[in-house]
Amino acid sequence: MITRLFTAAALLLITFILALIGNYFVLKTFVFFIHTVILWEWLGLLNKNFFQKSLPISIFFLCSAIAFEKNDYDLFISFIINLSVFFWIILVPIILYRGKTFSGVLGLYSAVLITLSSFCASLWALENGLFYFLSILLVVWIADTSAYITGRVLGKKKLAPKISPKKTIEGVYGALFANIVFALICIEFHFGWMEEFKQLTNFFLVFLLVIWATLISVMGDLFQSLLKREAKVKDSGSLLPGHGGFYDRFDAVIAVCPFLMFSVKLVQ
Repeated sequence: MITRLFTAAALLLITFILALIGNYFVLKTFVFFIHTVILWEWLGLLNKNFFQKSLPISIFFLCSAIAFEKNDYDLFISFIINLSVFFWIILVPIILYRGKTFSGVLGLYSAVLITLSSFCASLWALENGLFYFLSILLVVWIADTSAYITGRVLGKKKLAPKISPKKTIEGVYGALFANIVFALICIEFHFGWMEEFKQLTNFFLVFLLVIWATLISVMGDLFQSLLKREAKVKDSGSLLPGHGGFYDRFDAVIAVCPFLMFSVKLVQ
């Protein structure tokens, strides 16, 4: 427990230092590093060795370099984001229902696509400011923390016992409630993407989008749990003491970030 708290504090400290530096290139490089490690760990869950990982990682590097230099929502990024949204909204519910993820080449390059879409969405969010990006991360972190606490205190009905036995339906309700309260606070204090979305639409659509984002956050978590169950491992990696791997910490972020980017761009 102490190790877990220490690691979480270290991550917050790094984020704070990067915010103080305020160098956009440094921030983008840090986000790129995180996504590269996430992809590496994801490929490891697919039981790929070093040489089998080489081509997907190289493709990710090449496409990331293209996205790194682009500052607009062009056709390349739009195509990747749209595929990612389709994956999380349409395909993942089917995958979770079947209890079996993609395998072979399809599974390999799905990992590349989803990680790349999250990287592109993160760059877009950073273009709008560090606190804009933080407001997206907070949706995931609040959902995760609230679901854990509510599930431990009130949880009775299992959400997906064959995939993740500890997750409960009550935990999902707790996550939804907490994020709706967070949305109210963001709107009141003109913070992050929710304030922008409210100005473009209305309160009702903000809350609807928050609900969708929270549910996608849960699906992102469940999807990674399914990957780990199939790989018969507890964590995706061991780089973060007490937390597992980077993919363990950002499994829901890579699902939510592209979805929110798509939604905000859709109404602009």
